[in-house]
Formats: sequence, C-alpha cells, structure tokens
Amino acid sequence: MRIIRNRYNKFILASVFSVLLVSCIREIDLALRVENPVLVVDGMITNEAPPYNVKLTYTGVYEASNRINENQAVSGARVSITDDQGLKTQLEQVLEEPGKYQTNDPQYWGRVGRSYTLTVELPNGEVYESSSEKLMAVPEIDKLYSEFTENGNGDQRVGYNVFLDAKDPKDVSNYYRWQAIGYRMRLATGVLNPFSGVMENKQCWQSFKKETIDIETDIDFDGNTIQNRLMLYSPAYSNGQYLIEVTQMSLSREVYQFWRRMNEQLTRTGSIFDPLPSPVEGNISLKTNPNKLALGYFGASAVSKKRLIVFETDEAKRQRIEVSSQPFVPTGGCTNLFPGTTPFKPSGW
Repeated sequence: MRIIRNRYNKFILASVFSVLLVSCIREIDLALRVENPVLVVDGMITNEAPPYNVKLTYTGVYEASNRINENQAVSGARVSITDDQGLKTQLEQVLEEPGKYQTNDPQYWGRVGRSYTLTVELPNGEVYESSSEKLMAVPEIDKLYSEFTENGNGDQRVGYNVFLDAKDPKDVSNYYRWQAIGYRMRLATGVLNPFSGVMENKQCWQSFKKETIDIETDIDFDGNTIQNRLMLYSPAYSNGQYLIEVTQMSLSREVYQFWRRMNEQLTRTGSIFDPLPSPVEGNISLKTNPNKLALGYFGASAVSKKRLIVFETDEAKRQRIEVSSQPFVPTGGCTNLFPGTTPFKPSGW
C-alpha cells in the first residue's frame, strides 16, 4: 500500500494514536496547527453477540499528545456493515458518546467464514468503504494460570503474572491478537447516608488493562501449543480476589500487518527533534478515489474468552503482599477516592 502523502504530517499521527490507543506519553503543550481533517475509523465485527461498534472522528487542531477536541467526532454519518451474501445492517449514532455508531439489529451476528465490508457516508456526501474482511475461526483458550512474583512493574512490585496456553491448528495460517483486563476490589470507609444511618459506597471495583498491542503469527509454531504466553501483570494491592479475563482473537493477514506496523511505530525511539514516523495506513478509502485514505482499520474477528480468579492461599505469600502493600482503608466514598471505579461487581466475580 502506498504511503500517505506528506500533507498528512506529524500532527495526524499523534491524533490517530490518541484515538486508537491509550498512551502514557507526557503531555506537552504545542503551538496550534490548522490542517485539512482526515477521517479516522476504528471498528470491528466479531462472532460474539451484537451490538458492534464503529468510532468515527476527524484529525484536526492538535493541542497536546493525549487530547482530541470533542468537535472532531463525526456526527450525522450513515454507517452500514454488509456481508459477502449481501446481508446488511445499519448502525445508529450513540448520542451519549460522540463519534460512536452501533448496530441495532440483534439478529445480525458476525459469522465465521463470512466476509464483511464497512461503508461510511459522511454528511458532505463523501462515501468511504473498507476492503472486505473475512471473519476467521480462532481456537479456544485451553488454560489461564497465574504465578506469584515480587519482580512486577509499576507502582506495585508484588503481584501475579498471568499466562495463557492454547493449541494452534496445524497447516492453517493463523494470526492472533490478545487483550487482557483485570478487576480488583478497592475498599474505603464509605460515607454516611443521613436518612438510613448506614455507611455506603464502602467498596468498588477497579479495572486495569494490558495496554500494549499483543499480536503473533503461527509461522514458527504451526500446529503446536502456545505455552506460557504472558498476558498480564496483575499487581497485588491487598490480599483478596482478582478476576482476570483474556480475549483471544483471530486476525486476517492484512489486519495483523496493520497492528505490526502500529507496534513498530510505537516502539521507535528518538528525541523530539527526530522525524516522526508516517501514519499507518488502514483498509478504508474514498469510494470515488481509492488514493484518498482514511486512517484506522475495520476488522473482523472470531473471539475466544476465558476467565481466571486469583486468590492467594499460601500464608507466606499473603504476608509478603501485606508487607509490600501496607494496606489501609482511606476515608470517604470508594468511587470518589478511586477514579474510574464502579460500585457494581463485574460479571463472574
């Protein structure tokens, strides 16, 4: 595929990464630049139950490394997904989430072996279309397991490494992507309800994700078992239960190459004076001019999920967690003290 012309310069790359990925780049205030906006698409259809989501935004005035203006969200577009047998479903705009479009037909499921195309008609009449993406089968996850470690990362060195085992099908080219999310319970003193006299909001649940792009091709292990693949590091902030969910997805060769190139961009190093990498091309282009490309990717994937509950029973390890975490219960409401938490237990807790 051709490299996007130079007019899609540095600011585009930063904007796209802000939309597609959550990064930990230190925020730097930069002078504003006004450039022609470029459509950014982020969407996927799977064999899981609908709805399926597509996010549409524009690149635009770039303010900082991790901020995108809300007015860059695309409103009023007509969005649809069509399979290789002509079956089509429309996506409706989700008003509560700028730029988000969602299917509303509960009977329209992604099916293994079928191919899917995304069509986006913008309010200005331009029509963008993705290349056809085949939804490939994915093997089941055989096993998830954890190992206690005192060599973790981040703000908590004591925790658990979570690993995956799965059997790769023989004589089939497979491309994988893995995502992992964990849940832990946080505690607080709570706040007094003056009407009931009961302390409320004493516990909440916090999620944490594996932020790196974890992909692999089976070229080196075709037909063998994927063993001891590290999925997630789960820090142990206190003795208690941890819930881990791992998602194993199938990718087409083209989607795998897209994420591989994205990974290469993210892992390149250099000073702020070095040239930034070029934006990574996706599979979506203007229907009347294939040379005019959108950024991002529309993909199709089968999904296998597995959950693991981690609860330490070894007394020596429990003591190490106690010493390392120095647990205390802060004063106040749990969801107020721990941003991003929810008072509702995650499914499977």
